[in-house]
Amino acid sequence: MAKIEQNIVPIKIAHLAVFISKRKRISLQEALTYIYINPMAAELYNEKAKWWYLDTESLYEEFEKKRKESDRVVGFAAFEFYVFCLERYAEKVGMTSLQAMALFERYHADDFVLDNYDFLHTQDLDFVLQDIVHFIEKRR
Repeated sequence: MAKIEQNIVPIKIAHLAVFISKRKRISLQEALTYIYINPMAAELYNEKAKWWYLDTESLYEEFEKKRKESDRVVGFAAFEFYVFCLERYAEKVGMTSLQAMALFERYHADDFVLDNYDFLHTQDLDFVLQDIVHFIEKRR
């Protein structure tokens, strides 16, 4: 049985993306990038925090607070590459994208991919996935 946040969070993210797109006058893709590179995105699935109870505007304000605390700026190309790696990794090891995202965050593989984007995006996919697998295994 799926947890409630697994059903509600994607809907909340969709509403939030539209809100951010209008508020910041950016494309929907850029709004989604804004959401997923923000540390607050992972918090949405925290069953105890229940962030998904907030209305869209309040959730946006929480995202803004987290963004101001974070010093990382990630471009759209790097984020797109990160999502691509995350999806391919999930397929390779037989897990859902959500499970892979949690694993990436727990072992900081998300930082590894984003921090090494300039090098990794020029490499063969098998090499990149092998590197990510190795990176996670070393941290377990």
